[in-house]
Parts: sequence; C-alpha cells; structure tokens
Amino acid sequence: MAYGTEHTIVGRGAELRQLIAWIEACRSARKGGALLLTGDQGIGKTTLIRHATHLAQGFHTVRADGVQAEQGLDYAAVQRMVRPLAAGVRRLPPHLAELLEGVLLGMVPPPRERSLVSVAVLALLSRSSVRRPVLITVDDLQWVDAESQHVLGLVARRISTERVLVLAGADGAEPLLMPGVPVLRLTGMSDRDCLRLIAQHHPSAVAPAVCEVLVHAAHGNPLVLLELLRTLKPGQLAELPQLPDPLPLGPRATRLRLAPLRGLSDDCRRLLTLLATEPRLDPPTLYRVARLAAIDPAALKGAEVAGLVTVSRTTVSFRDAALARAVRQSLDLAERHWAHELLARAFAAGHDDRRGWHEAALSTEADAGLADELERQAARARRHGEPCHAAALMERSAELTREDGPRAGRLVAAAACSSMAGRLRRAARLLEQAEVLAGAQHPSLRGDIALLRGVLSLHQDPPDDAFDALLTAADVLADGDTRLAAKALAAAGEAGLYAGSEGMPVRAARRARALLGGSEVPDEPDARLAAHCLLGVAESLRGLPTAGIRLRTGVADAAQAQDPLLLAWAAHGALFTADDAHARSLAARAVALARRAGDIPTAAHAMQYLAYSECWLSGPDSARLVATEALRLARGTGQLTCVRNVMGMLMLAAGLAGDTETCERYADRVVDEATEHGNGLACALGLWGLAHIDLASGRWEEAAAKLRRITRMKPGHPGVALQAVPAYVEAAVRAGLRPRAERAAAVFARWAEGVGRGWPTAVAAQCRAVLAGDDPEEHFRLALRLHAPGDRELELARTALLYGEYLRRERRRAESRAQLREAAEIFRRHRARLWLDRVRAELRAGGDHANAEAGDGTHAADAAGTESLTARQREIVRLVATGATNKDVAARLCLSPRTVDYHLRRVFQQLRITSRAELVRWFGAESVRSR
Repeated sequence: MAYGTEHTIVGRGAELRQLIAWIEACRSARKGGALLLTGDQGIGKTTLIRHATHLAQGFHTVRADGVQAEQGLDYAAVQRMVRPLAAGVRRLPPHLAELLEGVLLGMVPPPRERSLVSVAVLALLSRSSVRRPVLITVDDLQWVDAESQHVLGLVARRISTERVLVLAGADGAEPLLMPGVPVLRLTGMSDRDCLRLIAQHHPSAVAPAVCEVLVHAAHGNPLVLLELLRTLKPGQLAELPQLPDPLPLGPRATRLRLAPLRGLSDDCRRLLTLLATEPRLDPPTLYRVARLAAIDPAALKGAEVAGLVTVSRTTVSFRDAALARAVRQSLDLAERHWAHELLARAFAAGHDDRRGWHEAALSTEADAGLADELERQAARARRHGEPCHAAALMERSAELTREDGPRAGRLVAAAACSSMAGRLRRAARLLEQAEVLAGAQHPSLRGDIALLRGVLSLHQDPPDDAFDALLTAADVLADGDTRLAAKALAAAGEAGLYAGSEGMPVRAARRARALLGGSEVPDEPDARLAAHCLLGVAESLRGLPTAGIRLRTGVADAAQAQDPLLLAWAAHGALFTADDAHARSLAARAVALARRAGDIPTAAHAMQYLAYSECWLSGPDSARLVATEALRLARGTGQLTCVRNVMGMLMLAAGLAGDTETCERYADRVVDEATEHGNGLACALGLWGLAHIDLASGRWEEAAAKLRRITRMKPGHPGVALQAVPAYVEAAVRAGLRPRAERAAAVFARWAEGVGRGWPTAVAAQCRAVLAGDDPEEHFRLALRLHAPGDRELELARTALLYGEYLRRERRRAESRAQLREAAEIFRRHRARLWLDRVRAELRAGGDHANAEAGDGTHAADAAGTESLTARQREIVRLVATGATNKDVAARLCLSPRTVDYHLRRVFQQLRITSRAELVRWFGAESVRSR
C-alpha cells in the first residue's frame, strides 16, 4: 500500500525523521541495526518500508517480503534475501558457502544446522557491506516461514557493528516475530492528517460533512480512507445525503480482512458464516446450530486462536465488526440461503423469536403474518434499547407488507429507529419511500415524516435550512398534534440560535403563541415544557423581564420530563438564566436517557450542553472529556452541526486551560468551515477560546478584536456573545477601547439584573470595577462577596486576579498576595496553565517568589502518580480530587457508579493508597467529600 510519494508521506513526520537518522548513522558511522514496524493492516508500514529504499541512496537494497502462499516452504525468505547477494557466497568459508548454495537450490538443511544457516547469512551480509551498506527490507513478516524468521531474528540482533540495516513490518502487535529487536508501533493518523490525505488524493471537492464521516470511519487508517475515496462516486462525496449507509468496504480492505480466514478449516469458515449471519449467538445456540449442520463445534477453536472471534459463557462474537461485514459481503446467494435456512430451523426447534428474521430473509413475497411478527419483535428491541436491530426488523416488516398505508407507517417507524441508531442517511431514504406511499390520505403520517425530517435536518444541514424544515413540520402538525408541533417549534428556535440569529427564535415563539391560541400554558406536559423553553429564550433575547420567570418555570417542569431531546432544550434554557448546575443536571439526565434508549444522535446533542456546563462547574478537563466523547459519536453519525459545536467547545476548554495546540488543531474547521456552514455557535465558542489564550497571555488588542468579533459577526451566537462580555471589558479597557467596553458592560448589566442572582451579578460588579478607574475597590469587594462557592470558579479567580493586580499597583502587597494566592489555587485546580502563569508573574512582581513557584511540585506529583494509570482512570481521579462523589463522577462521565467504584479500587491498588484523602494529597486538591 503506497499512499505517499518519494518526497512526502502524510502524517508520518516523526517516523520519517527516525528512519532518516537511522539510515544516516549506518551510512556515516558504520552503525547497523534492525527495526520492526508493527500496526494494523493498511496503517502505512509498507509505505514507510518502500520510502526507506528511496532514502537509502547508495545502499544495496534487498527485499525478502513474506508471501502467504510460501509460508510452509522452509527458508523461502532466506532464498529471496541471499539470491541478490549470491556473488559473495563463493567468498565465504567452504562449509558456509556449501550450506547457502544448498538453500538456494531448495535443499533444506537438517535441524542441527539451523543456527549455522544464520551464521552463514550474517557472514554474507558482513562481506557484502564492505563496499557499500546493505538494507534488507522484509514486509509482511507474519507470512515469512518459521525457519526464515529464526534466521532474520538472529541476524538482526548481531549487526550493530556492520553496515547492515534490517527493516521489517508485521501486521498487528507482533514483536515476538523478531524478539530482541526495537519495535516502532504505527498508530492511526490524526484528523488533520486524514483531511490532508483526502485533499491530496482526491481531485474533486469532498463535502465537509462527508469528510467527517470518512475520517471517523477510517479511524486514522490511510488504506481504509483511500479505499473509501476510490469506491465512492463523485456525487456521493459531494453531498452527505448521497453517501451510502453503511459505507462500503473497498475490495483491497475486504481482501486484507479476509486473509486470515484462508488458513482455517472449511468447518471453521462455515461456523463464521453462521456467526456473521446471526451476530447474537450464544455458545449453546451455536453448538445446537453446528450439530444441525453436521459441523463439529470445536472447529471454531481455530478462529479463536487466530484472534478472530471471542467466546465467553454468554456470547460468541467477531472481535472486529468490520471482519463480520467483510464475511457477510463475501457470501454468495447460495451461502446466504444456506445460513438463513439453517438458523431458521434451529430457532424454530428452540421456539426462539429470532426464527422470524431468518424466515423473512428467505421470503420472496408479501407475508402479513410474518410482517406483524417482525413488528412485534422491533417494538421489543426498541424497548430494550436496541434501535439498530429494531430498524432492521421494521424495514423488513415494511418490505413484507402489501398495503400502502401500513407499509408507509412501518417505514416511518424504521426511519425513527435508524435515526436513533445514528444511521441518519438511511433514515432520510426511508422517509422518502414513506412519503411516496403516505400521500394525502394519511395526514398523521405526513406530520411524523415532516417532524423527523426536520430533526434530521437539525443534525446534518446548515441551521438556516433546519429552521425552515422545522417550521414546515410545525405547520403540518398544527391541526393534528399540538405536542409535536410545539416540539418542532422548540427545535426550530434552537436551530435559529445555532445560526446566530436573534430573530429566528422570536419568529418560532410567535408561531408557538399562535399555535396555542393565546394560552401559553398548554395542558400537555411536553408541549408546556417546549413552549416555556422557546418563549423564555425569545423573551430573554428581547430583554423582557418575564424571561427569567418563564425559563425557571420550564426548568422546573423538566424535572418530570422523559424525552431526552426536550431535556436538552431545557438545559439550553437553563443556561440563559445562568443556572449552570441545573443545566448540567438536565443535560446529564438527557444523556443517560438517550444512552438507555440507544439514541446516539440525541446523546451527542445533549452532550454539547453537558460539556459547556461542566466547563464552568468542574473545569476544562471535565468539559474536554465529555466533548471528546460527543465528537466521537457525532462524527460517526454525520451530525456536522454537532461536530462543529463540540469542536468549538473543545477550543473553549483548551483556551481556558492554555492549550494552544488544541485550539490551533480545530481553528480552521470551527471558525472558517463553520462560518461557511452558517453555524454561529461553533464560531463563537472557538473565538472565545482563542481570546482566552490572548487575554491570559497579555495580548489585549488581539483578545479584544476576537471578542468584539463574537458580538458583531454573522453568524454568531447571542448567548455566547453575552457571556463573553466580562472578558471583552477587561481586554477593551487594557487595549484603550473604554467606550466600547462601557457599552458592552451596560448590556451585560441589564441581563444580570434580569437574572437577579448567581455569577452574573458578581461578574457585573467585576466589570464595574474594571471600568471604575481610580476607586474600583468597592466593586471588587462586592464581586467577591456575590460569588457563590462553586459557581463559575474561573470567573471568581479572574476577579481575585484583577483585584490583586489593582492592590499591587496601590502597593498594598500583603492584601494583593492574599487575592493572588486564591486566584492561583483556583487556576491550579482547574489546570488553567496560562492564567496561572499570569498570576505567578504578578506574585513575582510583588516580591512573593516562594508562592509564585508553588504548585510546580503538584503537577510533577500528578504526572508521576498517573503514569501507570489508564486515561479513564486519570479522568476519574481528577474529578474525585476536586470533591466529586462516585455518583457525580458517573453522571459526568456517562458511566455507572459501579464502574467508577471499580476504577477507583484499581487506582488505590496501583498507587498503594487506602483512602480518598490520600488520593487528594496525590493530586493537590483541598478537600473531598466522602462517598
């Protein structure tokens, strides 16, 4: 596989530098060596090996690649390695020359001379490298015969003083193929490198949403990514709705995945065919099916030993889902029919409901009874949180239904399940089929289709388009279902906010008032919650005093809601009242309900609001964890709007933490591409993060320019623009833009007065202090007094920092140090590195050198203590060290309390501690609540 050229290989800069240094050391310092490249199939090992031959100009290059067909031929690879150097064989001692000449003629030496062959090859390489260095490349080492592997390993461990290099590559993690040889493990490429690879190898434009789906599907594997680009048509790459679902497996990727099956027995491959056809098999059922097919169940052992399947007491499954797909894709019609017929007979004998699916696969005409049975199974699967299985059952049920009306209804149900399972493109195609069948005779179905299409648009399309689609859905639903119409209007309001428009949510709110006929408190709870959230946000944007009361009423109503989408909107509404704690609680509950139902898009959607509230309540690290998981889910489903929003959230968290690398990684895609997509929320969050880096670093003009752009750009986001005002006030005043700062502070003060409590009132006092000039002390003291414990601690730290800077300028050093130390402790706890550096600079300027350097040991202890922990364990430890209970940690990380408890017990064992108090001392936190 070659995805690079002689001059450039995308995403392998570090590996190339290591190869260049290795080759130059051999060329100039007569220093030999060996290196084993390992990694997944298609990850780039072959490309690096081939590129090494271009780097090794002047070397005698010999290839001895493994060939699967020759794996059983002893010394086959040694023959290929020795033959290009055969001229030097006659110069070896006679007994060694005779041995190698016999190997070249296909004569296999006796076992006692096995090591002598290695000595002969080593001597040959040593003599051949006198005139010029030698490079031996061995790709696909896993297919090299055992005798040749032994020779290569012995030679590789003994060439350090010769001008000989051995570069080998093996699939997977196979260091035992060449023990004692340094291993370079190739991992997946970064997202940025995957996007560069797409741009480099595809002549026509690929839509940004399609890029996200392809990058996610490839998992950093260049072969998979390039196979997708070659397999998909230009029209499919240009528009997300045209992209197949699921994505096709390219021919080469399929061959590579199926290669390990060639060495298995026929019975083992037949069992794998059954397992691919029915992935929900347990060992007893597989045993019964195997006996029915006259297959020895023990034949599966070969696949288990090869690492292709996992077998437990309750399940038998493929280790890699892509391998199961490749097996299914490779089956011909007769093999599929055999598998379905056999499984149907086995399940019928055991009175197992799974019989219906396989009978339906064999059916070639409509069957009302079988269609009804599949519909019942789909309803049961959906209740159990298996929407993907439910979607397949409902789709097949629709295919077996003859009448247009029932068939359309089942297609809509299949689309709803597909949407929940994250197969949004498949859901859209099913809706198209249903719409043709529904016609004007089924108005309720037309309403369901319109609403689902609007929700799909909210996930995938530009916010402006989603707003129009959801308004259309509300119009279709208005006469028949007020609850769903209100839900559509609430979603339209959210789309309007994504677009950065204050007018769109207000338009949706006016429609809601008209829909409710003057009664703004409908009887239906879901409609009431949707109406309160929508109307409250619209009134807040218009600056009406009733906004806070209405939004708080909506948040209170949400306590009884069970719809995760409505809970996510309620969390959004809570943020407009500056109630981060309620927003986090509602968003966490929405995520939990969505996960329980298997609703992937809604879980990712709710995680946007969970990450934002986590950022201010628990710190940037916690927000980054939630946002990273949301990004993974959203990219897999093609939720481009959510992808960009979450990237913006990652930039905000990174900006607060002083992580410039993460901000730069996402800046182009968030600020530029999101602007083109019309996504104002993502742009605003990203710019806010970049501005925090400038502000913490003392770049006042740059910070002020970015923060002003948030308030004035189209698209933007009115909520983010409002909450970014305190940072803008400081930056603008320091940059000499006081009039602009005063106007912005006045807008923020009116909002804070309307909220009437919490951090906005404290930060409004902070803004007055920054603008006060000669005598800000009264306002600083008021701001510190109004800050409730745990309520946006980072803003409290900024207030303490600004007050400490003022006190130092007034030469009140003792009072200044007290404020600066408090700010430093908060920034240290939240790992806000650049802000902490700014505080330390102030402490040093005030003569407090000891406290300016305090805390460095904390980070060192943190790093040393967590070196042996997994990434998940480190995140749990950091949250626990801030005072979170197991239940809190479980909610924030979307885990069960039992899983958190298990990880903590493992951490205690690894760190050899016995209490949470000791854990806190490890990580430098002040205190922690008991479990």
